[in-house]
Amino acid sequence: MKSICFFINTDWYFDLHWLDRAMYALSNGYRVHVISDFKNEDILHKLGGLGFICHQIDVKPQSLNPFLFGWLFIRSCLVLGRIKPDVIHAATIKPCIYAGLYAFFSKNKLVLSIVGLGRVFTDQGRLLSLIRRLVLPFYHILLKNEKSYIIFEHGDDRANFIKATGVDYKRTVVIDGAGVDTDFFSYLPEIKHQIPVVLFAARLLKRKGLLDLIAAKKILQKKGVDFDIHVAGIPVVDSDAISCEEILGWDQSGLIKWLGKRSDMKSVIAQANIVALPSTYAEGVPRILIESAAVGRALIAYDSGGCSSIVENEKNGFLVEKGNVTSLAEKLEILLSDSERRSVMANHGRDLVLAKFDSKLVLTRTLKIYDLLYAS
Repeated sequence: MKSICFFINTDWYFDLHWLDRAMYALSNGYRVHVISDFKNEDILHKLGGLGFICHQIDVKPQSLNPFLFGWLFIRSCLVLGRIKPDVIHAATIKPCIYAGLYAFFSKNKLVLSIVGLGRVFTDQGRLLSLIRRLVLPFYHILLKNEKSYIIFEHGDDRANFIKATGVDYKRTVVIDGAGVDTDFFSYLPEIKHQIPVVLFAARLLKRKGLLDLIAAKKILQKKGVDFDIHVAGIPVVDSDAISCEEILGWDQSGLIKWLGKRSDMKSVIAQANIVALPSTYAEGVPRILIESAAVGRALIAYDSGGCSSIVENEKNGFLVEKGNVTSLAEKLEILLSDSERRSVMANHGRDLVLAKFDSKLVLTRTLKIYDLLYAS
């Protein structure tokens, strides 16, 4: 039986963003292995029940310890050597490096997903510049594997990555986002709240833009324009993290309504009138924006990374200059005051998702890459 191994650094990230692709591979005749850091027993049992074969590796994504890096690379090689998958699909930096080096030396077939270039490739801080100088040589090596493809979520990331690494353009492909099930994320009319609701849903990193959204709320409150910010988020351990204490403090003061970590995103989106992601992070194509457009919500986001792939300015929302809180507040005011405009944008957004981001399109294109490698 043909086999594929997904190598992702955290269990929740696999469950949220990669499960559909793994299920599609399984339903098309692949034995599916998953290598990840399984800290959540519920996710581990869920994946086992679905027929996946799970393997534990504590990837330590934030660690810069070279000895730990070497040890985890050896662990990864031992697990992959035992599995002997026909195709490896890796995402996030360390799994890409571990799996990529293994595939290069073992002549294994490889798919790497670059889901937004992230801070390592885009930031200019001293530490991140050092990490970039350490990471790039690994990519130069592993991308010499002729039995490999690199998947990007939008064209700008593809161009910037090729410039940084020199990888052959022919071994790269753009597949629009992770895709969403448009039957499940069906169109839902807005609920007319007495006070409009703006939804922010993301990992709790400062660069995802919640602080800017709160600042825009304060600007508009001074003008007599009020709205509620609903926040659904995933707490993270990171130097850029927003602490739980800060979140709870903002909730208690009325600046936000904290919803916690949620898995019922359709119902969360349904309660919103507008969905905002003023992120300065080098995004892929944010899933929350795709899901929200599918449900029929006007969007507002900074022009960062792949946000422009799903937010067509003035058609299904507004793209705002990155970091411009004043402009963010101005565009929010326009959307808050004009329900008819939001309705027009909602229809356009739904059509855009059906045309580009439907999971059937994404899954079919991804499986073609697996099958092409398997047959080579």
